Amino acid sequence: MLWPRGNRSFAKADDFDGRFNKNPPTASGPIAVTSDDRFVWVVNPDNNSVSIINVHDDANVKDGEIRVGREPNNLAISPDDRWVAVSNTVSGTISIINARTRRVVDNIRVGTEPYGIAFTPNGDKLYVANATSNDISVIDTNRWRVVRTIRNVGLQPRGIAITNDGDARDDDEKVYVTQFFAVQRPGTVIGADDYKEGRVTVISTRNDRVVKEVALAPMADVGFNANGSALKRIPATDPATFTVPTGAFPNFLNAVVIKGDKAYLPNNAASPDGPVRFNVNVQSFLNVIDTTTDKEGEVGGQKQTINMNRGIQFEAATPNRLFLGVPWHIAFKRNSNEGYVVAQAANIVVKVVLDANGTPTINAPTQAGGSGNVIRIPVGQNPRGIVINSTDNRAYVMNEVSRDVYVLNLETNTVKSVVKAADLPPPGTLEARVHIGKAIFHSSTGVSLPELGAEGVIGQRLSSGGWSGCISCHAFGTTDAVVWIFGAGPRRSVHLNGSFNPHNPQDQKILNYSAIFDEVQDFENNIRGVSGGLGLITLADGVTQDPTLNAFPLANTGRSRALDSLAEYVARIRTPISPFSNVAPFTPLGRELALGRQVFEQMGCVNCHSGPGWSSARRDYTPPPAASEIVNGQVIRLLRKVGTFSAANSNEIRQNGAAPLGADGYAPPSLLGVHAMGELFHNGSAETLEDLLKQKPHRQAGLTNPANDVLDNPVFFRALLRFVQSIDSSTPPFPLKKLN
Repeated sequence: MLWPRGNRSFAKADDFDGRFNKNPPTASGPIAVTSDDRFVWVVNPDNNSVSIINVHDDANVKDGEIRVGREPNNLAISPDDRWVAVSNTVSGTISIINARTRRVVDNIRVGTEPYGIAFTPNGDKLYVANATSNDISVIDTNRWRVVRTIRNVGLQPRGIAITNDGDARDDDEKVYVTQFFAVQRPGTVIGADDYKEGRVTVISTRNDRVVKEVALAPMADVGFNANGSALKRIPATDPATFTVPTGAFPNFLNAVVIKGDKAYLPNNAASPDGPVRFNVNVQSFLNVIDTTTDKEGEVGGQKQTINMNRGIQFEAATPNRLFLGVPWHIAFKRNSNEGYVVAQAANIVVKVVLDANGTPTINAPTQAGGSGNVIRIPVGQNPRGIVINSTDNRAYVMNEVSRDVYVLNLETNTVKSVVKAADLPPPGTLEARVHIGKAIFHSSTGVSLPELGAEGVIGQRLSSGGWSGCISCHAFGTTDAVVWIFGAGPRRSVHLNGSFNPHNPQDQKILNYSAIFDEVQDFENNIRGVSGGLGLITLADGVTQDPTLNAFPLANTGRSRALDSLAEYVARIRTPISPFSNVAPFTPLGRELALGRQVFEQMGCVNCHSGPGWSSARRDYTPPPAASEIVNGQVIRLLRKVGTFSAANSNEIRQNGAAPLGADGYAPPSLLGVHAMGELFHNGSAETLEDLLKQKPHRQAGLTNPANDVLDNPVFFRALLRFVQSIDSSTPPFPLKKLN
């Protein structure tokens, strides 16, 4: 501690000079610019640091790098530019940096996995979204300590935006917090295009209490048609006719920004009904909230929310015609109705224009042959944040994977400069291979990391028109919490952090619920099929697609260094941290967790969820598997009947309308970080862990005698629930029990 907590840095209400309230409403993000436009601050999550870039008079040079906590994801600059607050997601702290001395002067402990962070307009408070403890920490900046924890804010709070009414008070504002995953809508069919909706929590700064929850409805017609509908029992045609309109619901609500009396939320919308195809699976929504009513924005009875992909299909089919793969962040100019959305998978920024009512458009054509004016700016690898200076002539884009900042000239919508923010791993090292895999995972176009050698450059092979990539269904390497009607049947996206033992990247679980893949490299099928890309398995020239794609159960490892790098990355995806991790053993919670561990074993949960990977369905052979082990395309001995399959359910259907896999059982999923994953089971029929444990056919699947079920006792039920919620990579596992 280098200065006393009472050393107040902000202007008080009684000496307020009117300077701070000229700033726009605040919002969370990984990059920020000082109010005098002299310095840009940016986080480096892989390097555990923040960098300072001197942008005064377009100097655009790195001016320093400061070590902070583990995995910094967002930062915020105080209204007077004196302090920079950084959310360290793995450390669970907020680093406070003196911007003048550039020294970390305090680390404030908050909730689990802090992510979004924002000051109130006058700097009285700092709000922190804790993504896996599902709460908000409120820090009093006069004393620099947490004064309140706000609960009941929904699952995985991520983005924050705070209004600014222009006065010297901060107790009359509203805080908007995004819930990252969409939420099930009652009465809908799980897996349908309308079975979920987005949610945003509204908090009053007066008393730091939740005052409302805004629902963001699914869109009935996104402007793209499918060749049939599995859930509506409309069969696909051959040749394909694409006559069935598709809908989608907002998901991946990572960021929210306020402009005027509206809030804007770019997101990766999901359209899960089959048949799967790149231009109907995911869409690029820009949702609008009216901050005066705290309802989804409407004009004349029409929603203001748009699908930014709609109309792009009418542009000329050139390499520059990119759809907005995974919209992630947004910023607006102060003095005009223009803004820019970051598409993290497509590696571009696209311009947005608001009309007089605040309705957005990217000016795509409205019909075939029509004129449009979509302005795209190519940036670095995996852009995740953008900020615009006070004069509206420069934007700064944070690119996580290329570890640089792109300086954009907004007068010409071109790249002005590129500044390296942090070092990349040395080429030729394991770290470099893993990083190339990370770039592939997060891209829907290609990879451009020439500093890592020839393997760091991959052309546009990963999807058709930049639509989708691994990241489209597996944000943060985990899941999208969506049930898709896939080729095997209804399948909730598995969390990829559970694919490998977190302590041994060679110890892999069988992949997918039905054990139909056994290598990460098998997902070449998805790149070519679902995403419509050229794929990464090529002939010797490295360009021509190899037509002899090995379908499971044949082996694909070793056929593409790029796919092998992808596997190296997936094997090292971090597991979400549990709020109950490392609890002291002799506290009441510690004793409850110990009891829950005993119940976990007594109930036979260990029969499916054991070993360091917390799944008994381990790949215990070198691919390919023996032909005798394959039944219905599944490694049959790794499946387990766990009471979750019923052929009578309306959504138990394959994308082609045939009966689904499931009667033979499922490969038990990993429990690593399951507390943070949203709905559960292959078909999403358990919305929460509580729902899961209440389903007797499942919880009794590991018992030889159902009479030994103790979970009707609320003490044992709660203890087991708490224990399962506590499981992450730090939890001591049970000895592995293989399935026979």
